[in-house]
Amino acid sequence: MKKATEGKRVTNDVTVQLFNHTSTSISGTAESLRKSLQELEADLKKDEEGRKEYETYLKQLEIRKADLQRKIKENKTWLEEFEANQGDGSFEQQYRRLLEQIETIYSGAKEFHGKGIDLLIKEFGYHIAFKRWNDTFTAIPFKPK
Repeated sequence: MKKATEGKRVTNDVTVQLFNHTSTSISGTAESLRKSLQELEADLKKDEEGRKEYETYLKQLEIRKADLQRKIKENKTWLEEFEANQGDGSFEQQYRRLLEQIETIYSGAKEFHGKGIDLLIKEFGYHIAFKRWNDTFTAIPFKPK
């Protein structure tokens, strides 16, 4: 005896067509998901590189910030010391005294320079405005101010 199910087709053309359509849709979806995954992985890789670059830049900024804070601290310390020395030994007082000493020294130099020119005129016949043809002495006229 033959079995009733033997030889009888379980699927028909419509179910085969639906199966093909479904399998094509599933493979298209899988391929689309695979491409999306590749794009996401590429984006993640770029984001990781960007994060590393950002961290490097952030470290450089932190180093610069630490240097600037150190300089600010040093400058504050210097300013406090400068302000603390506003008495007789202050920097400005010392500078003014130095200027006065330089002025005294320079005034003396101008006086002796004038005496030296007078000596050149008397002893060597030096003329300030021009050089004569028979002068053996040469110099450039200069008068300190």
